[in-house]
Amino acid sequence: MRNNRGNDRKPAVPGGSGDEKTHLSARSVTARLTGQKGSEVSMRGKRELPRKRPPFLLFVLIFAAGFLAGTLFWHFRPFDASVPSGGTATLPDTSAGTEVSPEPELPPAPPQEEEPSAEPAPFVISFLGDCTLTSSHHTNHFEKLVGDDYAYPFSNVAELLLADDLTLANLECSFSPRRLESDSEYAFCGDPNYVQALVLGGVEAVTLSNNHTRDFGDAGLRDTEAALAEYGVAGIPGNQEQCFELRHGNGDTLRLGAYVHPFNGSAKQMEDGCKRLKDEGADIIVAFMHAGAEKTYVPTKRQTALAHAAVKGGADVVVGTHPHVLQPIEAYQGSVILYSIGNFCFGGNRSPSDKDTVIAQLTVSGSGEDRSWEMSYIPCCVSSVSTRNDYRPTPYPPDTAAYRRCFQKLDGTFRPPVPKPEAAETPPLPPEPTLGAELLSPLPDGGVIGDPPAKPEE
Repeated sequence: MRNNRGNDRKPAVPGGSGDEKTHLSARSVTARLTGQKGSEVSMRGKRELPRKRPPFLLFVLIFAAGFLAGTLFWHFRPFDASVPSGGTATLPDTSAGTEVSPEPELPPAPPQEEEPSAEPAPFVISFLGDCTLTSSHHTNHFEKLVGDDYAYPFSNVAELLLADDLTLANLECSFSPRRLESDSEYAFCGDPNYVQALVLGGVEAVTLSNNHTRDFGDAGLRDTEAALAEYGVAGIPGNQEQCFELRHGNGDTLRLGAYVHPFNGSAKQMEDGCKRLKDEGADIIVAFMHAGAEKTYVPTKRQTALAHAAVKGGADVVVGTHPHVLQPIEAYQGSVILYSIGNFCFGGNRSPSDKDTVIAQLTVSGSGEDRSWEMSYIPCCVSSVSTRNDYRPTPYPPDTAAYRRCFQKLDGTFRPPVPKPEAAETPPLPPEPTLGAELLSPLPDGGVIGDPPAKPEE
């Protein structure tokens, strides 16, 4: 590095060049003659001290020897055929007859193997059971607990549902900004603002074909459809189909066809609806039905007939709701039938006797002829607490009794607990029948002759 103060440098200390040593010696001699240290004094007319001649000849000999040695080294050194990147090879002088080895041929570089392209991410579609985002029109327990915290109901599952490609749920309530009247004791109509709970929870579509869809008539259904549309949630009415075109960033697409069976509709309608989706070119077909007997763990004959008709029409997956509990899964002719996936976010009951549910997920991989799919299930509780329903579905921890119980219900090995019999008491003697009175006889199930017939299956 250049010193900016080079003009002010002190004289070289001992150990410098030979010239510097000679110069310092001459100045010291001059100083001794004059008695003035460091002064320049002319020595004309005085006796000059004999100067010590520098060994010039020695310097010349050393320089010549070094030059000769360097020349010989570079002339006879082995030739390096390699050339640094970006450089130029310097060939040795062959005028003196020096033999030069031919440049060795390098072996051809092995062909670079193409890295296998990353497998495209699969499509994931989630299915949820009954969702009632309000209380009965005679109560407000759901509204009182949730308030305007619209993210609360799905807060423990939103991360899962927002990460998939599409989530569909069965909507078992109405939404309306006005006060609508209903003749039903169990009718559910909520504030349209609660549609935001679906959006924040990652639910993009709902089915609108169940025994509560028309609790408030055509007016209630129209208001519900308008509320869903306002927040961008697709609502699929009964006996209608819809094709969802799912697309990934790499250009992969999946056409998912969804057919919603009309409540109390026929098997023929189910089959025809699935066929229409097949004709439209859907890649995967999912059929939805709302049927069965409430709080029973075994599908009815009607459920089975509807599901099999859906498969006949081309359905890959059948999703059932209405029993409010989990029912067994059936593998049928290459398709999967979920007869009932229970409740999910259910404001219609503050303390359901069975809180088990699942998030059923369809995973579709590959494309074209290589496309494949599989089902998986995430066991959940409809509540985040065990003592009551706080309308906040929460996944069960793996390897817990509740987690395993959900799979037992899905594989058909679950056996509901048998209620303990009450202590036997001596029945009182029946009263003597009077003329014209109807004779009441006890039945095995505790009923009596003359009871109204059981309510037919919905």
